[in-house]
Amino acid sequence: MEPIYKWSGGKRKDIKFFKEYLPKYVINKEKYKFVEPFFGGGAVYWYLENNNSIINDVDIELINFLKTLKTNTDEISNIIDILSKNIEDITKIEKSKIISISDAKTQRGEFFYEWRNKDRNKGLVNLSNIDRAARFYIVNQLAFNGMRRFNSSGEFNVPYGNYKSFHKQWTKEHLELLNNTIINCGDYKNIIIDNDDENTFIFIDPPYTREFSEYSPENSFGVDKQVELSKIFKSASKCDIMIVINKDEFTTELYKDYITYEYDFKYATNIKNRYSNEVKHLVITNYK
Repeated sequence: MEPIYKWSGGKRKDIKFFKEYLPKYVINKEKYKFVEPFFGGGAVYWYLENNNSIINDVDIELINFLKTLKTNTDEISNIIDILSKNIEDITKIEKSKIISISDAKTQRGEFFYEWRNKDRNKGLVNLSNIDRAARFYIVNQLAFNGMRRFNSSGEFNVPYGNYKSFHKQWTKEHLELLNNTIINCGDYKNIIIDNDDENTFIFIDPPYTREFSEYSPENSFGVDKQVELSKIFKSASKCDIMIVINKDEFTTELYKDYITYEYDFKYATNIKNRYSNEVKHLVITNYK
């Protein structure tokens, strides 16, 4: 299955490079436990479709969306469907040239900014879990290039991407998989330590050692965290772990005895040409 929302830095396009290095019991679709401590877009989780899974992320809005989607699917769907119709109605009028392209963009953008700005002045605490979940999905799908970025006050500050259509991406199969999944919101460490078991595959897609290490409000992942992660990875004795991370001198030194493969990758987005779009990714495993 494909992911159900956009996620900058997600592994949807990377899987083809590292899928042959997954543990043999995963490739052969034997029974096993799957654990993903940095869930993000969840591309590998959706790809594997394993009904014995534990997923975790520190991002409260992301986890609230996943949990609420399980329990209040219809309510979230109704909100998305109404907004979808509004946006597509404006696009139809734009195509008929009744309104200008710029006016159509402005009108579509009004829906986006109305939802995006609900986090101003700590406004999210006044929303129900259903509205917060709907907002997460709306903002993620309609923000420019699906980026997730916050200002110093922890407010989402990515502009509208001028998308002319919008609809929910989940299916009955996505919901069935979520219903067979334990969803946790918290630090990654205990999720790894508590699941260091036989016949367990842990996939780790941590924040990268480049710009934008603060991948959710007030949750940065700097050098100390990277070192901590590497120590936990190396201390695992029973489970099979794969880490996919960017290649640089720091990561190469951290994992020099565990690098299984590396591949070239090109990012679709480059903010103000701050860094090269073309990078190498490392596939790191504690198994052969």
